[in-house]
Amino acid sequence: MKKKIFKILIVTACLFFIYKYFNENQNIYNIIFNADYSKLIFIILIITFIIYFYAKLLLITLTKLCGVKIPNDKWYLIYFNSQFLNAIPLFGIFYRAIQLKKFNLNYDKFFGIYIIISWFFVFLSLFFFSIETFFVFPDIKFFQINLYVIFLISSIFFFIFPIFFLIILKKIIVKNKFKYNFFISRLEKLIDLFLSSLSNKVFLKNFIFVFFLIHIFEFFALSQLVDSLNNDVGLKNSFILFMGNILIDSFNVLPQNLIISEIGFGILTNQLNFNFELGVLIKIYFRFLVFFASVFIAILYNVFILLKYKNQKNGKV
Repeated sequence: MKKKIFKILIVTACLFFIYKYFNENQNIYNIIFNADYSKLIFIILIITFIIYFYAKLLLITLTKLCGVKIPNDKWYLIYFNSQFLNAIPLFGIFYRAIQLKKFNLNYDKFFGIYIIISWFFVFLSLFFFSIETFFVFPDIKFFQINLYVIFLISSIFFFIFPIFFLIILKKIIVKNKFKYNFFISRLEKLIDLFLSSLSNKVFLKNFIFVFFLIHIFEFFALSQLVDSLNNDVGLKNSFILFMGNILIDSFNVLPQNLIISEIGFGILTNQLNFNFELGVLIKIYFRFLVFFASVFIAILYNVFILLKYKNQKNGKV
């Protein structure tokens, strides 16, 4: 209860801060009226591909890692509908969990999958950033350490620490014979799933490839959106914003980091000598574009499934 009240207070304070700031800074209207809206349709198309890649990545996890037997068309229907329902925070995830229960994926394993995917996303993002910053920002340093080295060390730490921690935790569980404890038994299953994901070569190969596509397309979508709102930002600053966006959204304080993400992004654009409201607008626009892309792909795929079943029915007759 206290946690819920705390979150409500955070959202209220953040909303008040944004309202007060926008009310006192009229520059936001210049950004809105001078935006290049011709690019937005193209960005929605890019985001549609990103949504498909996310669906593909989860399908790989379900089939290659968990052995779930689900027809492709059934899964894509579930995912695209759930993505649309995510307009209301958490609704889409719960819908997905309920639907996958019909294919013998229990709730424990479902949420375990999301923990593992989140870990992979943060690790791979940090690792890719280390490579990208080596080429884009080779001379930038923090505390006399190159930025790409910081990202590389962070990715190695983020990769190794959970593995060692879970291996030690599993040994403690086995040694103390906690198998029949309700919580411990579920934790043990999560550890087994996590460790098996690291030894499954087929899963890893497919997962990393699709993640790479998501990474590239997300940068392209964000850089195009930034350019449509302010074409003075440039490609290098867009890349900094892209990294900031990934890092901010990797650690959720609220569902979808609503409001928190907007303020964090505003602070980032302000640090890059662009105004605070530009960052907030980028995040707001991006949320709306994701919603429109979700609606578009959900409607498109539902129509496709209806026509497919109709043709199958007519064929039988």
